[in-house]
Amino acid sequence: MSRSLLRRPAALAAAVVLLLVVVAAVAGAWLAPYGPDQVDLRAALAGPGPGHPLGGDGSGRDVLSRLLHGTRATVSGALLAAGVALVMGVVAGTLAGYFARWADAVASWLFNLLMALPAFIVVLAFVAVMGPDLVGTMAFVGFLASPSIYRLVRAATMRVRGEFYIDAARVSGLSDLRVVRRHVLPVVRSAIIVQAPLLFGAALLLQAGIDFLGLGEPGAASWGAMLNDAAANVFRAPWLSIWPGLAIAATVLAVTVLGNAVRDALEDTPIQAAGRAPSTRRPAASSPAPAPADGALLAISGLTVTHRTAGGEVTVVDGVDLQVRPGEVVGLVGESGSGKTQTVLAALGLLPPSGRVAAGSVRFAGAELTELTERELNRVRGPRVGYVSQEPMSNLDPSFRVGSQLVEPLRAHLGLSGRAARRRALELLARVGIAEPERIYRAYPHEISGGTAQRVLIAGAISCDPELLVADEPTTALDVTVQAEVLDLLRSLRGERDMAVLLVTHDLGVVADMCDRVTVMRDGRLVESAPTRTLFAQPAQPYTKDLLAANPHNAARRERSAAVGAPLLEIDRLRVDYPQRGLRRPPVRVLKEVSLTVGEGETLGLVGESGSGKTTLGRAVLGLAPVVGGSIRYGGQPLPARRARARQIQAVFQDPFSSLNPAMSIHDILVEPLLAHGVADRAEADRRIALLLDRVELPAGTGARRARELSGGQRQRVAIARALALGPRLIICDEPVSALDVSTQAQVLGLLTEIQRDTGVSYLFISHDLAVVRNVSDRVAVMSQGVLVETGDAEQVTTDPRDPYTRRLLLSALVPDPDRQAARRAARLGLAAKEEA
Repeated sequence: MSRSLLRRPAALAAAVVLLLVVVAAVAGAWLAPYGPDQVDLRAALAGPGPGHPLGGDGSGRDVLSRLLHGTRATVSGALLAAGVALVMGVVAGTLAGYFARWADAVASWLFNLLMALPAFIVVLAFVAVMGPDLVGTMAFVGFLASPSIYRLVRAATMRVRGEFYIDAARVSGLSDLRVVRRHVLPVVRSAIIVQAPLLFGAALLLQAGIDFLGLGEPGAASWGAMLNDAAANVFRAPWLSIWPGLAIAATVLAVTVLGNAVRDALEDTPIQAAGRAPSTRRPAASSPAPAPADGALLAISGLTVTHRTAGGEVTVVDGVDLQVRPGEVVGLVGESGSGKTQTVLAALGLLPPSGRVAAGSVRFAGAELTELTERELNRVRGPRVGYVSQEPMSNLDPSFRVGSQLVEPLRAHLGLSGRAARRRALELLARVGIAEPERIYRAYPHEISGGTAQRVLIAGAISCDPELLVADEPTTALDVTVQAEVLDLLRSLRGERDMAVLLVTHDLGVVADMCDRVTVMRDGRLVESAPTRTLFAQPAQPYTKDLLAANPHNAARRERSAAVGAPLLEIDRLRVDYPQRGLRRPPVRVLKEVSLTVGEGETLGLVGESGSGKTTLGRAVLGLAPVVGGSIRYGGQPLPARRARARQIQAVFQDPFSSLNPAMSIHDILVEPLLAHGVADRAEADRRIALLLDRVELPAGTGARRARELSGGQRQRVAIARALALGPRLIICDEPVSALDVSTQAQVLGLLTEIQRDTGVSYLFISHDLAVVRNVSDRVAVMSQGVLVETGDAEQVTTDPRDPYTRRLLLSALVPDPDRQAARRAARLGLAAKEEA
């Protein structure tokens, strides 16, 4: 951290200023040439001179000596106030944010009451009643200032509390105190580090104000008292206010700058090289670019994209060629990090400031997009090219209603009146399959589901009747049924409007369902491009063959080597309710009389859409959901308490990034459960961690890294290693591969199977993907709306289900085969029509 601070000139200057302030506070009495109250009448209101370097005040006292002596009182008073506020605010805010409920209600009521008080008036009243006492007054100031810290820490803690790594810490059997100390405070420290200097500065200014008004300790030297004397003599010696004012301003500014620098250094914020970022526009070509081949609407030729990083310029797209003809659907396929999203962002002129088009051409309807200004690009983006991004919720502004976000581009690009734009927006919402257009039009983004948000984005993208729609992973975060509906929508829109579509995805099932041609990318380069049926039937490149083979629909079901034993986990008539905000609002029942068992050495797949209750069931077993009825038995006994449960039941969570604490090294994450439970000393724990990393096929040096330095597959391997650390007999796997590419999925699933074969561990494998569940499970249970609708052998349930809901799930799952997928789509649409009739 010290090296990082030294590279920041402003932070270095602030540190020097604060060092001088500290020296003055500690050694001011020895450095001052005179005592703080020593009077020399000849120096009264005298300007700077040999005997008095900064002059004399109205009473003939030396200004420099008063400034040095006053530093201790001023700085210590501000530190006392800031310290009291920090201790009260951090402790109360952390407890209220972490435990919530009654702790939050009581603490929030008390601190809101404090915040409602007029602080300065209350301080003046306190001084009038208690007398001018520095320690008492500044402690009271800290007490009044604590709500600002409390609210900040409470909000940060509540955000952190919902992260998977907090759940993982609790599942590991850590006490609440240890979870708060080790996992919550290190993450919210950034907010505290930024706020603490501001609080110190406000306290220093408030103390100076009290002394300036003459309400401080009589005769005591302080910067505020010096300003009081300067104000009394402002017309005869105006320079007297310069020195204490400069000291106050420099101290407050230095503390603020250094606080921000420390926060950045602790969070390892990268420092970009000074100077202006390279232009994102390609240099003008010396000769005209070639015309688009074969009448292509979008023609990308030799595209190279680079990004400026702390380590230099990095190429992320290297010489990519891509064409989309009018009315054609082209799939751009590749794993995460392959460069497919960077390709479309560069084509649309949406690269971040660090990125630029280093070479190549992007032509749309004959116009070279890389040479257009931002204003000229805005005439293309929206009216002629629509864009649907990957994460619908993060691309809708939470501050505005859905309707206003749809109306704005209609008015800007088409010049419609407010009434006409509203009517057009409602028509678009109805066209994309939203059942209640009026309600969604008035709703805020947080009030709609992910599938509805994706439909809203599609409505916005087609609002101006574009010739080309660019859809970047439009179905990645959606359930299989919603995914199928969104693809049906895109297909029908393409047919209605003869619209070309560039579909960016890593899902070959989506490609088989939608695309006419496919382009495959890897490591920023084009690997293969072919018509869809040709690519699936006869892939030319080994990488494409590997992608197809890794898809769970193409993988053979793994044979189980271990026999299933007696029931290990028994769930009987389980009920879970979640309370709702608001008075007299009844709780929401998420699980309704659910019963199932998991045997020793068995994998039970639990399948269902989002909201079906499958994740809630897993959380109930882990002690993370409010069980209101029924029973959970483990090994024939009632479910043990948290600490004992951690030795028997562990979890692998859905998001491999958010399940690992970003503030801790991988080694610290893995070693913590071993030390907390006392199963090993430090040396033995280190040895076990090395064995665990080897067990999940990670390099030995992984322990020294942090989660952000690992790939998605490596992070999930770390999560599996953590689940294995205490030697559990049951692991709850909650969507453990849904966030991974198909090749990484295959590796992680193979690892889980191998671990089960070697250790005999049981899995409750939660997923929405029937193909994945079929590959790893002995039995499958299907949930819908909190109810178990079907249970049976994995092969039977995933190939010949009995329940209509399971059949709909099966037919909605996309398969990487154009012919099979077309047959599935026809069967699904036929089933839907039959159900509606």
